[in-house]
Amino acid sequence: MDLKSLLTKKKQQLKSCKTIYTDTSGRKFLIHENGEKCEIESGLSFVVDTKPDFEIVKIISGLYLSSQDPCLSEEILREHSIKNILSIGIQVPVKFDGIKYYFSELLDLPESNIFPTVKYCLEIIDKKRCFENILVHCNAGISRSPTIVIAYLMAREKLTFDIAFERVKNVRNRIKPNEGFVRQLKKFSSI
Repeated sequence: MDLKSLLTKKKQQLKSCKTIYTDTSGRKFLIHENGEKCEIESGLSFVVDTKPDFEIVKIISGLYLSSQDPCLSEEILREHSIKNILSIGIQVPVKFDGIKYYFSELLDLPESNIFPTVKYCLEIIDKKRCFENILVHCNAGISRSPTIVIAYLMAREKLTFDIAFERVKNVRNRIKPNEGFVRQLKKFSSI
């Protein structure tokens, strides 16, 4: 039996399956065996946050991490003596007197290049955390802001990715940087 016949025979023995693909805009497609795509539904390309998360965790002296929710509470910010807020990918809709605000764009997509954002954010954190507390946040405090904080620990404390990740995970157990960010942080570790 030649290779082509063998492949044809094996292909006939495969079970059929459905493949559903969701693009970054939230549109869902069914991909048929012949490769044809048809849209089946659309939705949001992100998880809708329905429960507030007011937790702020201290990573190291002067450096804090959270979701966006604590940024809306002057009382919570005052409780942690937050004087600087570094927002990753999402602007804070309410600003309080006595707090300095910084912003860096970063989409929570595996293909997003984190290094320009990391460079910018590390400079801000370095300038602020020795004198005043700085809070780093993104929308949910799960992927983008933990990525920045992990990169900071790797760069400034000379930690490997695994050790920096565990340090952050130990104080905020819900972190989960996307797989593209993790891959880039591991490269950052070897630089």
